[in-house]
Amino acid sequence: MNDELFMEIENELINPAETFGDIVIDYPYVECTSAAIQALTLFKKLHPGHRREEIENCIAKAAEFIENIQASDGSWYGSWGVCFTYAGWFGIKGLVAAGRTYKNCSSIHKACDYLLSKELASGGWGESYLSCQDKVYTNLKDNRPHIVNTGWAMLALIDAGQAERDPTPLHRAARILINSQMENGDFPQEEIMGVFNKNCMISYSAYRNIFPIWALGEYRCRVLKAL
Repeated sequence: MNDELFMEIENELINPAETFGDIVIDYPYVECTSAAIQALTLFKKLHPGHRREEIENCIAKAAEFIENIQASDGSWYGSWGVCFTYAGWFGIKGLVAAGRTYKNCSSIHKACDYLLSKELASGGWGESYLSCQDKVYTNLKDNRPHIVNTGWAMLALIDAGQAERDPTPLHRAARILINSQMENGDFPQEEIMGVFNKNCMISYSAYRNIFPIWALGEYRCRVLKAL
């Protein structure tokens, strides 16, 4: 065990909180790193001449970090949402923004395989908050799909070019979202999807509309129109 890792473990042992995990040290996260890559990539397009070399080096290092922290099964652990589905979306989106593709990046390939392995037989994805606590992917009770998890997984797979390989999982997931919409146009409030420090769950009520609508919009533009 190297000294840096030992110090991290030692410091977390003196965590004074009874509820929050891993709060003594500020860690790097796949979500934050991915968001930074996306922002820098967009900035580079808008201002191609400004500190280009620094920005490209930063993007390259950040993408390498995302690849290095990926688990052997293709997953990433999510620290700000539930959980492996959420992190998978950020991981794939960050790598795609950095110029990686399903064909030239084994991390994206593994991440897609991982997400597809978690799709429910009925279509869609439904991940429990227990994934955050136990760090093991756990389905919702009775293997029910969740519209937010389903939206995250769809957005990740669409960005990774799933429609070009086999759009069937996307069709099944879209059906779940469409059938979940209520008569007034709203989507139902389901299980909590926000989290921080493993055990603190947060209800982001707007998620129930933001991510299904976003996913269905991408599905219409990038999957259906491509058929």
